[in-house]
Formats: sequence, structure tokens, C-alpha cells
Amino acid sequence: MATDDHNKGQIIRDRGQLDEALNSAKISLKENEELNDLGGMAKDYSNIGQILKDMGDLDEALNYAKRALEIQTELNDKIGMAIDYNNIGTILHVRGDLDEALNYAKRALEIQTELNDKPSMAVIYNNIGQIYQDKGDLDEALNYARLALKIDEELKDMFQVATDYFNLISLYYIRQDKEEELVYLKKLKHLLDRVSNYSNMDYIIKRIKELDDKS
Repeated sequence: MATDDHNKGQIIRDRGQLDEALNSAKISLKENEELNDLGGMAKDYSNIGQILKDMGDLDEALNYAKRALEIQTELNDKIGMAIDYNNIGTILHVRGDLDEALNYAKRALEIQTELNDKPSMAVIYNNIGQIYQDKGDLDEALNYARLALKIDEELKDMFQVATDYFNLISLYYIRQDKEEELVYLKKLKHLLDRVSNYSNMDYIIKRIKELDDKS
């Protein structure tokens, strides 16, 4: 069945076997086309787009992602539309089309806000923050990174909170704002003290000591 092929393609992609994943996704797409299953086709187009992105074929990835969005828009599937807007934004970001990437990411955010999907909103806030960072707008990058952190703290998603701390530490490091960098390094260390054998803990401790010695 097409659903089985779609799921198989996703599992293979997650394992990093991209050629086989692409083949399975295209088989699923062909089956869904024969069934005229528009929802299934949209998912397959989206999946193929992500595989092609991982393979580095960004132009084709963009074509498939936009086909997915066209179908989801026709179906008025808001969740699917938000996913596809975000996927297109990610592809454009990797391709270096930062203004267009920002446009698509913000359209995804509008829908997720309308749906009140907090976890997805936090992810897209981080994506938008990364785009602003790459554009050199650190103030806006910080603004969106803080918005992501606020949601993840509300959700008590400590893994994502740690990721948000890392993002903020990186931004404050680039801005050479040692005081704020130190604040978030200490917050991150406090959070990660509960995690044994954390790979970056030595760096965090070393950097805190460096900044404390300079203060």
C-alpha cells in the first residue's frame, strides 16, 4: 500500500540511506497518483522534497515542496500547509535565499499561531532567528530566539530549552556581550548538571571560568 511505502521511505531517510528512501517515496507517490489520493500525494511530494534537500539537490527539492504546498492549499489542510511553508523556507535558507526563506517561515508561523501549535511555533521561531542571524540582524535573531525559549519553558521541554540556551549563547558570543553570554552559560550548566556524561560540559565549564575571571 502507498501508506506503507511512504512510511518505509521516511524510516529509510531517517537512517540516512537517501537513494533507497527516494525510491520508496517515488513508489508511494506513483501509487497515490493512481488512487488520486491528494493528501497522500502531498505527503509524498513533501517527503521527496526533504530527501532531495538532504541529497543537496535544492532546485528539485524546492519544486517538490511547492507541489506539496499547492495540494495542501487546495485541500485547505492548515497543518500540512504550515509544514510545507516551513519546509520551503528551510530549503531556501540552505540555498541562501534569505529574504524568501524568511517570507515562507513567517507564513508558516502565522498558521501555527492560528492553530496555537506551541511546539511548532517554537521550532519556527528558532528557524526565523537563524535566518535573521545569517542576514546579520542579531537584534531580530535574539528576539526570535527568546520567543522560542519562552514557549519551550512554558512547555517544560528541557531538551528544547537547552537548545534555546545554546542558540542564545551563540548569539551573545557573536555580539561580544559577555555578560549575557555568561548568564545563559550558567543557566545551561545548571540544566545539564542533571545529565551525565554530557559531551560539551567541559567546554561550558571552561567558558564560564573564562568569563568569570574577566568580570
